[in-house]
Amino acid sequence: MNMIPLPPLATALILALALTGCAPNTPDADAPLAERYKNVIDRRGAPHFMLDYDFDDHQRFNPFFDLGAWHGHLLPSGPEGMGGFPGPALLTEEYINFMANNFDRLSVYRDGKPVHFTMTAYSLPGALVQRLSAPGVTVNLTLRFAAARTSLLETQILTDTPLELVWDGELLERYAAKEQKPQPPATLEQAFPDYTRRIVPTADGLRVTFGKVRAPSQLMTSGQSEYQIHKSLPQRTTVDGHRFRATARITGSTTLYTTYSHLLTAEEAQREQRAIADILAHPQRYMAASAQRWEGYLATGLSNPHATPEQTRVAVKAMETLNGNWRGAAGAMKFDSVTPSVTGRWFSGNQTWPWDTWKQAYAMAHFNPDVAKDNIRAVFAFQIRPGDALRPWDAGFLPDLIAYNPSPERGGDGGNWNERNTKPSLAAWAVMEVYRVTGDKGWLAEMYPKLVAYHDWWLRNRDHNGNGVPEYGATRDKAHNTPDGRMLFTVKRGQREQTLAGLDNYDRIVREGQYDSIEIPAQTAASWESGRDDAAVFGFIDPDQLARYVAQGGKREDWQVKFAENRAPDGTLLGYSLLQESVDQASYMYSDNRYLAEMADILGRGAEAAAFRAKADRLAAYINTCMFDKQSGFFYDIRIESRPLANGCAGKPIVERGKGPEGWSPLFNGAASQPHADAVARVMKDPREFNTYVPLGTAALTNPAFGADIYWRGRVWVDQLYFGLKGMERYGYRDDAVAMAQAFFRHADGLVADGPIRENYNPLTGKQQGAPNFSWSAAHLYMLYNDFFTQ
Repeated sequence: MNMIPLPPLATALILALALTGCAPNTPDADAPLAERYKNVIDRRGAPHFMLDYDFDDHQRFNPFFDLGAWHGHLLPSGPEGMGGFPGPALLTEEYINFMANNFDRLSVYRDGKPVHFTMTAYSLPGALVQRLSAPGVTVNLTLRFAAARTSLLETQILTDTPLELVWDGELLERYAAKEQKPQPPATLEQAFPDYTRRIVPTADGLRVTFGKVRAPSQLMTSGQSEYQIHKSLPQRTTVDGHRFRATARITGSTTLYTTYSHLLTAEEAQREQRAIADILAHPQRYMAASAQRWEGYLATGLSNPHATPEQTRVAVKAMETLNGNWRGAAGAMKFDSVTPSVTGRWFSGNQTWPWDTWKQAYAMAHFNPDVAKDNIRAVFAFQIRPGDALRPWDAGFLPDLIAYNPSPERGGDGGNWNERNTKPSLAAWAVMEVYRVTGDKGWLAEMYPKLVAYHDWWLRNRDHNGNGVPEYGATRDKAHNTPDGRMLFTVKRGQREQTLAGLDNYDRIVREGQYDSIEIPAQTAASWESGRDDAAVFGFIDPDQLARYVAQGGKREDWQVKFAENRAPDGTLLGYSLLQESVDQASYMYSDNRYLAEMADILGRGAEAAAFRAKADRLAAYINTCMFDKQSGFFYDIRIESRPLANGCAGKPIVERGKGPEGWSPLFNGAASQPHADAVARVMKDPREFNTYVPLGTAALTNPAFGADIYWRGRVWVDQLYFGLKGMERYGYRDDAVAMAQAFFRHADGLVADGPIRENYNPLTGKQQGAPNFSWSAAHLYMLYNDFFTQ
């Protein structure tokens, strides 16, 4: 038990300061760094529904998460919430859901009457803070995370009279709302009859238990998960259904501590008890450790002395976002990871993608390198090994999505786990950045063989014509092919819809042209594999856009992709390739070879280094010879024809699908010749192409498939912006790159205010789009801060 009374003189001094109005949140020059960055993200909220969604079906509040925890807290949005930290938000394996409006809210009574406080509440990097003031009574509440499953609240009460303390809370009953408009069904009980929530008093607090629900895409609980509250002060707790009330009395100034833990299994609940006991035995040590940890992040990560205060606040916002999306290992996951967005409907829990990971780790290496390493390890933990029971032909492959629950084929019941595709070859780029920051040669020795296996998988399973230039494609998978290996596709014409199989049938349908549309699961997977889901270069175009294109003299077949089967020498089906070589993946493979060569040199593998450099040189020559179109001055994917062209190229550039960010990937990766880079930079700077209000969108204004609100055919993604700016800088256009970075900084809505970092932005208006609190946007904003945000 921890009742920590303050010395009388200290009590009097603090109370006097509080009553004279001395601002508790005004930093001075000697204040901790965290005190300079209050309310960088708006963490206020009062959830009234388990799913309290915004306009884009994501949770509309921004809870504070830290240290890999699986629950988060909010600040009060008004006086009615004072005394508590609204929520909590629980990560129910793979989805975020609110448990309550304001669970464990404190009220104070003196002589049987409520004490009416005024409140100051704010967030810091690493903490939520409330200061409640009334004549003769001050309450200071500071909430931090003490462990990967447990947060810790310090409640300091300054008074010279006896007080009664009352905590209360009620579980949410309403199910869902979008922009505060209720959605059916009305209640959680109707939505999930088995979600039997119970509040159980304990000797030092309470437990909330949850029934077993396995509802992929909404709510998943083990039937053993719990939310636990433990207090250092004795209390009496009464429960009335889904409500509780707890009371205690104090005779004078007191500091007490409360732990909050979200535990996903019975094993976790048992294991955490020792940690909780130690936290409550040494609470000040844990509070200090949290503050010191964040001081370390800020002192290390804020390394640009030339950035403006606004730009530095954006860097802090990026760091808070990335650490907030950090999840401790749980479920199937063997290491801590970083997810795309803790508040994103489809990105929460510990759902982890490779491409996101490479970008997140690259940034986090600069302030949280241990998590950067573990995020990469988490992905490679599921690299397919030789002899894998399900897909032995895919040795070296990295699944596109791993999560708490494996797929049914892997022995779980998860609906998100995805082995239909992988992601572009940027792993070595991230691994090398971690090494450059940490100098950890053992890290390179650990990762190098895994990176080589991944590199070799691309050349074995995605290089249909065997020329060393891999294509995007799709794995051999029940979503893509019949059990005997024939590719699946669905043909629509009028009201008729027919699912067919086989490349011969597909080619025949395309040739005859008697269709309105064709849906091809392998095409979807190939676009996912690129990381640019509905990009024009992969044949995606809206019907009205296609009609305009045809009316202007274009051909519909220009937008129809073709496929090839990839087979092992013994005839085993390995998967599918698009019959086009993608300039971005070729460029990533170029730099992959360069990074692997550098690692091989460091590790004393000279012959391997020479072989990788030779591959890189061949790729650079191929990219500049085959993938650049002189007339438009831009790089494009190229079609793979039945026979190579006389110059050794697989085919000609696919100019008709317009310009996209793949065209500056040879600049970012350093594969472009200087004359070609000069031409591409001119296109990037052209306001009729990419230099829009928010620059460097995912399709040029001239692209037939451009739409300012289309996911990967117009919206500005910060990773593609950053890649473009780094490419321009590499080839002598730094001043232009800085100007574009500044334009993005000025025009991206909410960026310099306290709104969350968004997934993407409208190139014409700057409007926020996509998921809030988005990791790879945060990662690249942090990189922009380091590289381009200068006065």
